[in-house]
Amino acid sequence: MLLTEHRKPRSAFHPFYAALAASMLATPLAYAQTDEDDGDNRAPLALEEVVVTVERKTQSLQNLAGTAASFDGEFLKTMGVQNFQDMDGAIPGLSVANNGGNIEVYIRGIGSSNNTELGDPAAATHLNGVYVPRPSGFGSAFFDIQRVEVNVGPQGTLRGRNATAGSVDIIPWKPGIGVFDGAIEASVGNFGEWSTEGVLNIPVSDNSALRIAGYKLEHDSYYRDVGPANVGVAEAADNTGARITYLIEPNDQWAITLTGDYISEQGTGYTGTNYANALGNDIRPEDISSPRNVIARAFEPIEDTKHYGIKAQIDWVGDRIGVEFISSYRDLVYDYTAATPLAPDYPGVLETLQPFDENFDNFSQFRLITDSESTVNELRFFNVDGSALEWTAGAFLFEEEQRTFLGSTGDRTLFFSGNEFNQRTDTDSLAFYADGTYNFSDRLRFTAGVRYSTDEKQRFGVNARYGFALGAGDFACCGGVRVGTEGFEFAAFGRSIFNPDTNGDGATSDQEVIDFYFDGISQFGARDNVDDVFANGPFGGDAPPEARAPCLDTIANDFWNCAADGLLTYAVPFQGAIALQNGALDASFTDWRARIEYDLTDDNLIYGLIATGNKSGGFNDNIPNTEGLGPINTAGNAPAAFDTETLAPTYDSEQVTLFEIGSKNEFLWGETVTRINATAFYYDYEDLVLSTLVSTAQVLDFVGADTSDLDPSLTAQVVNFNFNASDAEIYGAQIEGSFFFPGDWNLNATLLWLEAEVKDSLEIQDSRFQADVAPDDAVNRSIAGNRLPRTPEIQFNASLSKSWYLPTGRLDWITSTGYRDDQFMTIFNSEDFSQPEDPRLRLNDRVDSYWTTDTGLAYAHGDGESWTLEGYVQNVTDEQNEQAIIITQFDNTRFFQRPRTYGLRFRLRF
Repeated sequence: MLLTEHRKPRSAFHPFYAALAASMLATPLAYAQTDEDDGDNRAPLALEEVVVTVERKTQSLQNLAGTAASFDGEFLKTMGVQNFQDMDGAIPGLSVANNGGNIEVYIRGIGSSNNTELGDPAAATHLNGVYVPRPSGFGSAFFDIQRVEVNVGPQGTLRGRNATAGSVDIIPWKPGIGVFDGAIEASVGNFGEWSTEGVLNIPVSDNSALRIAGYKLEHDSYYRDVGPANVGVAEAADNTGARITYLIEPNDQWAITLTGDYISEQGTGYTGTNYANALGNDIRPEDISSPRNVIARAFEPIEDTKHYGIKAQIDWVGDRIGVEFISSYRDLVYDYTAATPLAPDYPGVLETLQPFDENFDNFSQFRLITDSESTVNELRFFNVDGSALEWTAGAFLFEEEQRTFLGSTGDRTLFFSGNEFNQRTDTDSLAFYADGTYNFSDRLRFTAGVRYSTDEKQRFGVNARYGFALGAGDFACCGGVRVGTEGFEFAAFGRSIFNPDTNGDGATSDQEVIDFYFDGISQFGARDNVDDVFANGPFGGDAPPEARAPCLDTIANDFWNCAADGLLTYAVPFQGAIALQNGALDASFTDWRARIEYDLTDDNLIYGLIATGNKSGGFNDNIPNTEGLGPINTAGNAPAAFDTETLAPTYDSEQVTLFEIGSKNEFLWGETVTRINATAFYYDYEDLVLSTLVSTAQVLDFVGADTSDLDPSLTAQVVNFNFNASDAEIYGAQIEGSFFFPGDWNLNATLLWLEAEVKDSLEIQDSRFQADVAPDDAVNRSIAGNRLPRTPEIQFNASLSKSWYLPTGRLDWITSTGYRDDQFMTIFNSEDFSQPEDPRLRLNDRVDSYWTTDTGLAYAHGDGESWTLEGYVQNVTDEQNEQAIIITQFDNTRFFQRPRTYGLRFRLRF
């Protein structure tokens, strides 16, 4: 029988799905009333099974010897879940954060904030079973969803690359053969929100069907500009999605499924809130009433994300074996331009932002583009003969061509600060795997699996830091320029010059630097003057008046003033900060798992397992002009990519080994149907990769290179640096309870205790400081004993639900609540190494403990197959807690969970 599901979409918000999903439990079974329920003469409680495919086969989650969770799509919608980010905290141990538009998933403290071409996520995200390497723009895929599955712990054997934390799979509904039905719905909510969604299932023939789904969501910004600039701010949404699936089953053995999907996000993206101004003025985070009331400047952020994919799946099932072939192509373009707000609102903030005309007319900005094209091809074989040995084996091929661009401008900034990172990275990954479970008896089973993977990565591009020396009337250095004003555009991937030495003479002249910079700009802004300054090329202090450019004093009351004739006395670029990027990485690793499980009774399971996973290694930005430094080893066991012109440090893969024991149990406690599941776990986390922003000087110092003969302008460049910094251990226990009381009252609760500590760490550079600004602080520090980010010690979720059966239909209510203990958002744990007794507020990355509550109420008319009216409130108490924090020399930027949202939704089925 084919492993495809042809079920008519449910139309009602059912209490057992609410109880299941809101409880955040790893339990698949729920007790619900039967269709014969009628007022007080309802039938006895009966089991209804929820199946999942976390192990590449259909099975009951309660029979899974491991920790996982399944969330019904209709429940998520009823509770106000709009996107992937809203899954944050859905189960204890799961953290999902939107960090500047990049989705970061952490599970039990294992994750990655490396969102660039230099690395990969540590939790494997999937859409309809297909690996998605870059989940940017992935949030709006939550329409016409059957369920979302979360598998906890390394999944290297069955789910493959970069699944050290676990895996998340968003599974849409499939077409139903022989079924013609559909649904339309509309919703309204606060923040000016409105959305529409529609789905149509069409039986094309006796053995084929087509399913079409569409989605549209708009809402105003969750931020508010309370300053005088009156410009738009972040977190407004204008999202569109569509999905079409065609299924044909020629006979009982074959099934062919073709799927295409499209997502567009055209809102204002995610800038976060930079607390640097407030913290620098001794304003504590808890004293700021709303982190989304900000003082904005310049222009409204612009997000333009397109994410689409096509997938073909062919299934064949014979008498003894089955074959599954999947081929998929995905294309993501995430394009974001923003001028970050100046500060959050607090009493007296405007006094710190004088003069207004310069601060609010400052068009310093950044543009970030991620362009990822990926293909996945997988061929899998599995047995269907019902023998004692259940097995699956296959081959997996993944390819990605990725372009990344980050450009920034420093409008009005003295010396002019501008950066460009313009890269192409190609990845090829090939894996072979086999996994099998042998049934020694009806009760005793043993599972073993292995996967061998090879990764090849190549990277090419250029990094640049721009600086201009502009002379004042007394030849003093250095003034600023206007750049980035209205109409400004980076060339981005349109750049044609990558090597500034265009004449090939082995040296880079001032004119070649200017040519290189101009090649990276497709259009200067209406009020920019940097193009005027260098219109006739660079010039020195002895240049005649006709060769000099007009002078503009961009900052009043500073040390720098234009000459009396209104001309610059000289204008030349700083040199030495343009670095070609190239690197190659070849790696291979083997993942495996072993598990034994035993059914004490039909309702009591015990198990023990060991599972491993690897997250692929990656690159660092190259450092030029380092001839003679010799090979550099950042991983501790392998030389880095190296040549005589550039230093290209790489880092090795992370390895995670999970040891887990658990028990799953169902029984009657008096008249109460009860489920108690418990697990204890230990993770051996090796070669943990940290990603920090540091200067080139810090990198060279870290790897032990002599920098005394290098150009200081080169070593001051800030780069993203990744390195295998330490080992760590994670351990804890989780207990889950579900109680199905008479009277249709359902109570569910999960408690997680989690410890996560750095072990055997190298001393690492304190990336919260720059060597050229704070040399006494930007030194090697020990992080041994620090707690891993995003690991609250105690995490708790609970839900209570109730159904009322009315003469005209059914009313379902659910409220869920969650608690998160104190946690840190960076590896430095708010520690001030130089001032331990009086830590600087800027270094604060601690998130205090908090509770959150969500609630939903739904009325299903009749049998639920006609219409439904739902209301929801997410984040009832309007908690504004940080999901991610970035701390650098000049920033303490925080990204927050969604504020309180509420709405009504009407759904009509036909």
